[in-house]
Amino acid sequence: CLTIAFLAAASMPAGAQPDASTERASLVGTWTVQVTLRDCTTGAPLGPAFNPLVTFHGHGTISESAASLVFAPGQRSPGHGVWARRRGHTFQQDMIALLLFDTTPNLPGTPTFDPTKPVSPGFFAGWVTVSHTVRFTGVDEIASSGTNNFYKTSGELYRSGCSTATGQRF
Repeated sequence: CLTIAFLAAASMPAGAQPDASTERASLVGTWTVQVTLRDCTTGAPLGPAFNPLVTFHGHGTISESAASLVFAPGQRSPGHGVWARRRGHTFQQDMIALLLFDTTPNLPGTPTFDPTKPVSPGFFAGWVTVSHTVRFTGVDEIASSGTNNFYKTSGELYRSGCSTATGQRF
């Protein structure tokens, strides 16, 4: 056995790494992400994409910093959550972020629309949950899709939506 091990080691080039296709893909690390909110029925985009940073920690937790102008400055806390491998190169992620105060809608075509402010559907103080199925699309690229649910501080669900995301490992 020892001779076979030496022969196998001698035939492998110095510093050779296992074939990437045999390694299990891992989400662990920081990702630059582009999120697009979508109409759940048609899949049509609901405005421009935004670019959060998401860190998948090795112990199955998530830290996220959002960068969406639909929220007023300081309105949304960073996101926190969990992730787990499902099958193969597919994962589940679930996050929550706090919404610290109410904002009124600012939508084109409404009497109160102010074109100098970001377009926003308005939000109540409470929290938002984001649940996505994530899959690898390349060695350091991911794509995901899922739902967003908005809750008032009373726990009442007042809005649900869909979103997709793509990401690249930082």
